[in-house]
Amino acid sequence: MLMDILAGTVCGLAFASVMLGASVWLLMKNKDAYQRLNGVLPGRLTPGIAMLLTVLAIPPFFGVLGAIAGLLFWLASRSLPDGGLGSSNFVYTLAVLCIGAIVAGAIVALRRRVDWFALTLDIAFIGVFGWLLPLLANWR
Repeated sequence: MLMDILAGTVCGLAFASVMLGASVWLLMKNKDAYQRLNGVLPGRLTPGIAMLLTVLAIPPFFGVLGAIAGLLFWLASRSLPDGGLGSSNFVYTLAVLCIGAIVAGAIVALRRRVDWFALTLDIAFIGVFGWLLPLLANWR
């Protein structure tokens, strides 16, 4: 159980670094992001402080999310230990694929167009949590 939770935490931190890189790329791409953030944020919260809080909050958030995913993988492995889809647990990987598909559908529905950048992050989420986590958890 502990190995699964640790593998989930490692995968969560790996995905957090992907999200941090994507966030920096989005900020560099949008030159007027500072002015837009300055207009939306409350008076005492500057865009610099908001970005710092975001950078400090993303790794622990995805680390905890990864630990929860590792625990769910452990539960799925104990109840249904079949492999499939390139993973050691078919049910868990299928669940991650379904979550990724739901998120992708929600992104397309909200944006009313295909956002390739967000879908690429969604595919990275599926790869990290759907295949890398079971691989690391069973690596003994």
